Amino acid sequence: MMTSLTRLGRKWLYNTKLRHKILYTYLLLILVPLGAYQFVVSDKVSGLLINHVTYSAEQGFNQTYAFLSYRLQRIGETTDVLIANPSILRSITDPGTNTDIHRQLQDYSDLKQQLRSLQDGTDIARVTLYVDSQYVFGNESENFLPLNLTEGNACFERLVENNPKMLWCSPSEIETKGAAANQYLYVVRSLLDPNNYKHTVGRLRVDVRADTIRDILKNANAVENSVTYLASSDSRIVLSSDPIASPPPFPLPATGTLQDGTVSAELDGTYYLYRPIPSSQWSMVTAIPIDEVMKQSRQLRNDLLALLLVVALAAHVVAYLLSVSVTRRISHLTGRLKDVEKGSLIPLAQTQGKDEIGELIKTYNFMIDKISTMHEEQYKLGQEVKSAELKALQSQINPHFLYNTLDLINWMASSGMNDEIRQVVKALSRFYKVSLSSGRDVVTVGEELKHVSFYVQIQNIRFENKIRLVADVPEELLGYAIPKITFQPIVENAILHGILGRVSREGTVTISAAKEADDLVITIADDGIGMKEELVRQMDAGTYRGSLKGSGYGSRNVLQRLQHVFGEGYGLSYRSTPGEGTTVTLRIPAVQPPEE
Repeated sequence: MMTSLTRLGRKWLYNTKLRHKILYTYLLLILVPLGAYQFVVSDKVSGLLINHVTYSAEQGFNQTYAFLSYRLQRIGETTDVLIANPSILRSITDPGTNTDIHRQLQDYSDLKQQLRSLQDGTDIARVTLYVDSQYVFGNESENFLPLNLTEGNACFERLVENNPKMLWCSPSEIETKGAAANQYLYVVRSLLDPNNYKHTVGRLRVDVRADTIRDILKNANAVENSVTYLASSDSRIVLSSDPIASPPPFPLPATGTLQDGTVSAELDGTYYLYRPIPSSQWSMVTAIPIDEVMKQSRQLRNDLLALLLVVALAAHVVAYLLSVSVTRRISHLTGRLKDVEKGSLIPLAQTQGKDEIGELIKTYNFMIDKISTMHEEQYKLGQEVKSAELKALQSQINPHFLYNTLDLINWMASSGMNDEIRQVVKALSRFYKVSLSSGRDVVTVGEELKHVSFYVQIQNIRFENKIRLVADVPEELLGYAIPKITFQPIVENAILHGILGRVSREGTVTISAAKEADDLVITIADDGIGMKEELVRQMDAGTYRGSLKGSGYGSRNVLQRLQHVFGEGYGLSYRSTPGEGTTVTLRIPAVQPPEE
């Protein structure tokens, strides 16, 4: 154990900055005693506050519960008056009423007066009687509705299934829509035929104002941000004192197994009080965030922390002034070393002082000077290597074409074609004059077009002018930069492996260009025999090594040189249709060639 503590202490000493060590030492000497005192006081005060607040909350809960139970019971007793009224049952069960229109109208007037007399405007907003649709007033829509509307309704189905004396329902069960949605709670009852209690002749629905019940529930919220709500037996919220907080952001305890009397519980930082309401199938629940109960305790703790912070700030200022005088030059040197890691090689101004720190600064400046010199030499070497690699790739193209041309001249000499030989030699000299381009590796698009035109001229001498070259490049694009000998290998592939594969052994090569954003896109299209899809995929991927007498070699060479000059994001892509031709697309940045 002691060994581990010693190891941790040594690690802290070696890895923590000197300035921070001084600051931490001063702060610990002040904060530890005050923190311990604050912890002890806060713990004791919190216990007293919790007991006081929970007692007040329970008293408010019980008073609200008693009043709410009384109001719900009174509403239930109001329905008893209607159910026990013989004139109501007679009006909807007497067989003679069905055929007597005058009598139905009289019964409608009497029934409506009795129903409206119960709408007190405080608790009960409306009383609705569901009767058989054969009555003329069955579709009256204000206080009367057809009995068949209760079929399939969740509330009335539960009434039929459980067969209680009366049933309280939530707005979601009645499925009220429109402006009245969530404005009412509902009490429903069945009216049974006095001659056959298994037969339902009507159903009664009482719309109770939700705002009235909500105002009663708010009286139980003795603590700020607490919420009181009515919960069904399956723990669903029916009505909350705060509509915005429904459902509440804390766990809802199950109410299906509650016994008589107020039950309290603490779950996940919330203090609950809950109790079933006898006159309904609901329970009243109050949820009090423990965080609110602890608010006064936190206030005391915050006052102590504020004092602690003031003392700590004063200690920090003193420690800071002391540490800065010791570590200023070390921090400056450390910051510059971090800049070196990022590639910034800036020496420090030589400060006065011959102590250890001054010697470190002197050594640092010497190191920066050496590193800067090495970087310059490495950069120059890299540029020379890059130029050598590019020239090596270009040199691989020239012998390839020269071999083919000399072979052509040899053939023409054997055939006695002296005039034609002069034309070939002249075109070849002009071709290599452009190829040399005064030693430049990058030329303009215009110069590259002139270069490839000499190549096609030589090939036309060989193939009896069956090759047509079309250059469709806008004049404003001719001055952009492109590595030299880029077009010729691609046009050579188009002729040898595309056009000459046709029966007629003649065709057209079209070179076009367009600018897209900051890129220059050049297409070289031929109307030769095209390539198979698998070969196109290999060419695009750069994996084709070629069995077509060097076609893959020339394309790979161009791709390597383009990426060598412009980067991996640029190069070639292929599109080909067998029997129709091949299109090669070059994408390079639209830049001007470097000045000579």
